[in-house]
Parts: sequence; C-alpha cells; structure tokens
Amino acid sequence: MTFGVVRRQIGKGPVQTAHQAVLRRLCPGGAATLADSWQPNCYRCDVLLPPKAPDDCLDPKALCDLYEKHSFEGIKDLVVMATLRLQSPDRLHQEWEAVRAFAHDRLCKERHLAVVAVMHLPVLVGSTNPPHIHLMMPARELHSFGFGELVRPLATDRGKQILADELAQSLPGFLAD
Repeated sequence: MTFGVVRRQIGKGPVQTAHQAVLRRLCPGGAATLADSWQPNCYRCDVLLPPKAPDDCLDPKALCDLYEKHSFEGIKDLVVMATLRLQSPDRLHQEWEAVRAFAHDRLCKERHLAVVAVMHLPVLVGSTNPPHIHLMMPARELHSFGFGELVRPLATDRGKQILADELAQSLPGFLAD
C-alpha cells in the first residue's frame, strides 16, 4: 500500500484543488481537464458515501465542488489517498468488491468519510504496472450539512499505519507479500 495526503500547497509550489487529485485518477493519462465533463476512463470507479451524506455527492465532481466550497482560509489537507496493489489480477471483481466493502464499512460508516474508489488496469494501455485501486478521501468528515471536522490523525504520517492496521483487521492477508 502506498499512502499520501494531497496538500493545498507545499511551500511556494502550485496551489492544488481536490478536483485535480481526483480527476487525475479517474482519467489517467492526463487527457481530461477540469473544464471537461468528467467522463472517467479508468477501469472501474465508484463514489461511496457515509449514511447521512447528500445524494448529489455520488457524483465525484459535485463531491469535489462541495469540498472546495466548504474549504476555509489556510486549509492544508485536501485528499487522503491510499493505493492498494492487487494480489490476484485473475479475480479483479473479487478484489474490487473486498476493497469496496472495506472502504464502505471502515471509512464511510465508521469515519464518516466520502471515498472515491478507482481501479486501474495498466496492462490495457501497455504498462507492466500491476492492477491497483486508489481510495481517495476528501480530508474532512462528510455529514448531511456538508464537510465538517478534519480527519486527523488519518491525514498525517500516522495515517498509513492506521489504514494498514484496519485493512489487516478487515481483510486478513490482503497486504501480505
């Protein structure tokens, strides 16, 4: 598993948005722009929501729009991202459903996070990289009124270990080499 947090800005680097982080994974290869209609070209994708989240957040662009609308001066964390390399590419549907169920139960229901799940199958574009799933979580809890509390400590360096521990508990053997 690889892990990171997309930040609004690092040092004097470019200012980022949640839109950029999510669209880059929905449309790998850099062909889509933020102004385009969001037509994912990834292998598979889904938006998972906490129980009380607004239904219009099922659209990834609307989810990112709301995150940016509810952002505030000085916000640093945009998207918590985990990438899971798949163990058995012969059973992609089973791997997808296992990761999706984990994300729905542990991240959406328990942590009140929205999750944009994206599966890439790089072999379809001539790459030897393994199949993988990105779990992208806007870095604040999502409730009926919109985005609330920041997801600390998940959006810190400790977040990787937190997710790895929860994955090991929910999907024993998934992260084993």
